[in-house]
Amino acid sequence: MAIAVTGGTGTVGSRLVSRLTGRGQRVRALVRPGGRRPAGTLVDAVEADLERPETVLDALSGITDLFLLTPLHPDQASLHRGLVDAAKRAGVQHVVRLSAFGADPRSPVPIHRQHGEGDQAVIESGLRYTLLRPNSFMQNAAQWAHTIKARDTIVLPVGDAKVSMIDAGDIAEVAAVALTEGGTDGQALDLTGPRAITYATAATIVSTVVGRTITHVDIAPDEAARVMASNGVPDWAIAARLGLYATLRAGEAEHVTTTVADWTGRQPRDFAEVAPDLAAVLRDG
Repeated sequence: MAIAVTGGTGTVGSRLVSRLTGRGQRVRALVRPGGRRPAGTLVDAVEADLERPETVLDALSGITDLFLLTPLHPDQASLHRGLVDAAKRAGVQHVVRLSAFGADPRSPVPIHRQHGEGDQAVIESGLRYTLLRPNSFMQNAAQWAHTIKARDTIVLPVGDAKVSMIDAGDIAEVAAVALTEGGTDGQALDLTGPRAITYATAATIVSTVVGRTITHVDIAPDEAARVMASNGVPDWAIAARLGLYATLRAGEAEHVTTTVADWTGRQPRDFAEVAPDLAAVLRDG
């Protein structure tokens, strides 16, 4: 079996590479041109620019199974279609695609719509496929480091929303099963952590690992947009994030699934278990 992993040094991809090689699988990790390369005797790092799908063909030569993760992009749906087409032309037989919780090609939310369109491209390709739709990553908490260091706060326009956020390692575990054990073909798997928590609860948990009191501060979406714009975030990315925050406030990210346990045989990690891994970056910025 030949397995390729896009985003092989990223939050999910690096964990997946580790789990696959731990199973004795040789992995071809696709990395950004000039980017860092994962280590390991069972890992072959190959440079590929995912934003130029035509350059991916050689990187996928001889690959039968592909973990497909794409970067946030202003025209992500077209990017997905181009990469799926490249995979098919290269002879890939099975795609495990990292999608998103709530993905739907008819969604008014840009991120959900584009992921839904990406899922549709995989489904329509005729390739064997597994769609993984995780909720918000627990590791995204690292993005709170700046305001935690500056003001002891987590500043997000989400109100008292609850989110069943998931550990990236648990996503990688399910992906490894899909790539090496089978049984998931033709399925879309919603992946969550073991419970839905508010950001106030997340702040309390963070407080215990950084050693001082951290609170969640809710702000209006338009204020959040102004802050992002002042930090150079492009308009399309601001719209994507605001759309996602709106789904959180509407309670659309509260649902908890048993998918991780169903496919791995163990319970997913809780945020209280993951937060200590992030202690240094959350404490020091």
